[in-house]
Amino acid sequence: MNIARRNALLVAAACSVFGFPSADAAESPKRVLVVGDSQAQGLAGGLQRQLLRDRSWRVIDQSHISTGLYSTTRFDWPASASGIADKERGAVAVVMFGANDRPPIRSNGAVDPRRAETFAANYCAHIRAVAAGLKQACPEVVWVGHPIVRDPLYAEDMAFLNQLYEAEAVACGARWFPSWPLFTDKAGAYVAHGKAVGGQTERLRADDGVHLTAAGYDVLANALLPDLRFALAGPLTPPT
Repeated sequence: MNIARRNALLVAAACSVFGFPSADAAESPKRVLVVGDSQAQGLAGGLQRQLLRDRSWRVIDQSHISTGLYSTTRFDWPASASGIADKERGAVAVVMFGANDRPPIRSNGAVDPRRAETFAANYCAHIRAVAAGLKQACPEVVWVGHPIVRDPLYAEDMAFLNQLYEAEAVACGARWFPSWPLFTDKAGAYVAHGKAVGGQTERLRADDGVHLTAAGYDVLANALLPDLRFALAGPLTPPT
């Protein structure tokens, strides 16, 4: 064995034992592209905090607050997704929407079937456009569902959105990750406090009853990591 080869093996062994990133890991980080609204921005921050000490990961935050899939006036996600993905070709994409997309499907508090049908047709087209656009350049896409919200009717509306996200994203070849069970009690009801990543009880939900606190986004990010590691374990050859 020549000296250069021996030294390379020694460095790799040291990296493995002491948890340091190898030269290959430093040169080719596992890239995670996060797209979506303010919920996605919070999730990106959670992923960055969870992976802070691991240089083999790189989290790329391409979220835009106050945007969504229902209205494209502030930012046109269906038209922009493929271009965003192409700039980070080969990354695993993580998607999260819903905070600004409460569906206008109710009349006097009750769901109007015709409104729901019309909304679903238009909204699903946008979901498909985003998922398909990301899949053009990202070998894996993980669509994260919206968490339960405090208001009961609002929660029903978010559950409706999650059904659309799951059906359409999976049909486009994306993975589905439900966040709902992470922020409910044993009876499935909304809770503001819960176990943080460190095991202590903390407030996980923001005052608006919709978003998460930093601790909540950490919980979500930590729960998502196994799915991301599984996705990144496979061949990450970008689609051609």
